[in-house]
Amino acid sequence: MFNIGIIGAGIGGLSAGLMLKTSGHQVTIFEKQPASFSSGVGIQISSNAIRILREFDLEDDIIKSGNYPLVVDCINGHSAKKITSIPLGDYARKKFNAGFYQLHRNDLISILKNKADDIGIKIHYNSAIIDLLQNSSKATLRFEKDQFDCDFVIGADGINSLVRKKIFFDKPPNFLKQVAYRTLIPSKKLPEFFSQDKTLLFFGSGKHVVSYPIKDKSLVNFVFCMDSHSFYDHDWTKQVPPLELCKNFSDFLVLKDVFQEIKSLKKWGLFDYPIMKEWYKNRILLLGDACHPILPYLAQGASQAIEDSYVLYQCMKNNCDEDYSTDFLKEYSDKRYLRVNKIKKASKQNAFLYHLRNPILRLVFHLLLKTAGYFPNFILQRFNWIYSGGPL
Repeated sequence: MFNIGIIGAGIGGLSAGLMLKTSGHQVTIFEKQPASFSSGVGIQISSNAIRILREFDLEDDIIKSGNYPLVVDCINGHSAKKITSIPLGDYARKKFNAGFYQLHRNDLISILKNKADDIGIKIHYNSAIIDLLQNSSKATLRFEKDQFDCDFVIGADGINSLVRKKIFFDKPPNFLKQVAYRTLIPSKKLPEFFSQDKTLLFFGSGKHVVSYPIKDKSLVNFVFCMDSHSFYDHDWTKQVPPLELCKNFSDFLVLKDVFQEIKSLKKWGLFDYPIMKEWYKNRILLLGDACHPILPYLAQGASQAIEDSYVLYQCMKNNCDEDYSTDFLKEYSDKRYLRVNKIKKASKQNAFLYHLRNPILRLVFHLLLKTAGYFPNFILQRFNWIYSGGPL
């Protein structure tokens, strides 16, 4: 069995850690943030990831902590008129053999961390790496005051991955001329419309908004995405004044009550990273956003990190031997490349449809959605390959 070092205690790092630990590997996780760090965002976990978490007895915890949306309501952001409803809830659960859930990222992190603690995984917080080295026999993580030697390193350190920059030397990301804003608002300060068991999807010209309740409906998570020709960094922790958002989305009159209640707002730029065919070099590999950041238009970022973790777990379980073969790394990379690349492309297609500027094309798109709404299975069937697919 292997001694594995994981960089990053986010969803990908914790998922990979607990899965590999159940196979008998020695796992140590290093996180640069303190244990008390809060990302303060909502996330969506779809059925393809829930089926995996079920294998590790985590589904019940997700159900207890998450909101269970019954539908996705698609709404014209300018007129406030509903275009169509896409069924989720029990309908989707029966179709895909698992439900869809929305929850606070910290709650999912806590679920994964508690499982990691229960099975004896060591997590070192406030542990930022300053260098990585490797040779034919080991990999080494260097910190400010010490170092850690292991058989393999997993870089799960997010979109700004240091592992990716130091080891893979790939091309810099391309700014997609789109930015996103995120905020959480107490549901008691908003109309009840926003705290129903629904995902709300508002379409506009060059922009869209997603909202859904989390934390037992005590909070409502909002994500605002819009086209922007002004370059903006992809550090999603930067605060901006709410007035900026109000001006940019002033044509969404349906959200006027929301704008008045925004106290804290974060903004980041959306970037595209060319996806690599090989996700490893010698004894260092990448996972999740560190390897393949995905645009938020299919809500698959967290779910794909969980899929990565499970495929790596399966490949390592089937291939590792006493000679420390790295054959499993190629299998992991090969198995994940085509699916993730297809999801990245589908997310880009959604970005185009959500932000249609031509009023005629936008009207046609809305009419098609409205028509499809009379056939509940039609829209979900379009993404059957995502929600029924994956490693389980």
